[in-house]
Amino acid sequence: MPPPGYSGIRMAAEQRADPGSSFDLIVFLWKQRKLLIGITLLGAIGGAIASYVIPEKFEGEVILYPAITNSVSRSVLTEQSGLRDDLLSLGGEEHAEQLLQMLQSDPVRDRIIKTYDLMTVYGIDSNGTHKRADLYDAYKDHVTFELTKYNSVRIQVMDKVPERAANMANSIASELDSVWSTMQRERSRIGVELIERELVQAEAKVAWLNDTLMRVREAGVQDYHSQTERFHEYLGAAIMKGDQRAIDRFDERFKILARYGGAYLTLQGRMDHELWRCGQLRTKLIEARADLQSALPHKFVVDSAVPADKKAWPVRWLVTLISTASAFLLALLVVVVRESLNKIARANG
Repeated sequence: MPPPGYSGIRMAAEQRADPGSSFDLIVFLWKQRKLLIGITLLGAIGGAIASYVIPEKFEGEVILYPAITNSVSRSVLTEQSGLRDDLLSLGGEEHAEQLLQMLQSDPVRDRIIKTYDLMTVYGIDSNGTHKRADLYDAYKDHVTFELTKYNSVRIQVMDKVPERAANMANSIASELDSVWSTMQRERSRIGVELIERELVQAEAKVAWLNDTLMRVREAGVQDYHSQTERFHEYLGAAIMKGDQRAIDRFDERFKILARYGGAYLTLQGRMDHELWRCGQLRTKLIEARADLQSALPHKFVVDSAVPADKKAWPVRWLVTLISTASAFLLALLVVVVRESLNKIARANG
């Protein structure tokens, strides 16, 4: 005995399988084949024509690796062995992202726009209300930057002239160093000025301390520790000999040491500190001036751009394929909409 509800399920299945009540898509599309083929064929022809009408563009490409350091003093002048090879090391993902951000900066873009007169090249109306926005949009359409899976950066320039595409890509890589160095030199200049002021102040303190120590030495304290040691030796010998005159003379000298000894020790301690500080500042000044005057590249160029001898866009077969597929989908939409409208008209009629 069939389970409850079985008859209802069977009837529904039979109704779905009934050719009279189902919509046979294949048969329907076959009946509309002329319209589908016609629209698709028109799309293919239009795509083929468009692929020859679209202006050809050539590609200029540069591959860069970031340098791990931008400081000559850290890489060359520092005596720490761990930093000596830093000058030749490739940067990691973080350095590549910094390189990519610098390539996308306004100074690099504006210099390239000015150098190659891109407003004229891209046909931007110089008197237009939105000329700057239009120019930047056109620049983004023609110049792209990409971070590769190898932590390198790809500069890609598309242009109607192959020589200009290659030259722009190479110029962007060069401007990167120029802009980055300008930014760092401004900071280095401030650092040099700060260190120079500190060094002048430290040297002035050394001169003042030296003058003050000279007065203490003129009073009789040349070297507190050695004089005290020697005076005790001589005083002991005088006492052993019973030389009262010598004992009185050394008592006077001990009074001078007692009077000026504290000041001598204080001044000598400050002098030693300021001399050490002057040495440190001079070392830092040498390093800061090296950074200020250096022209260390901030990237390694793996592949420079050369004028392409084959266009990169349009890819004619791809344009034709996309146009054909789009026309076929449009034809399907037209057929479905028309059939739906016919059904509605028959139902209301």
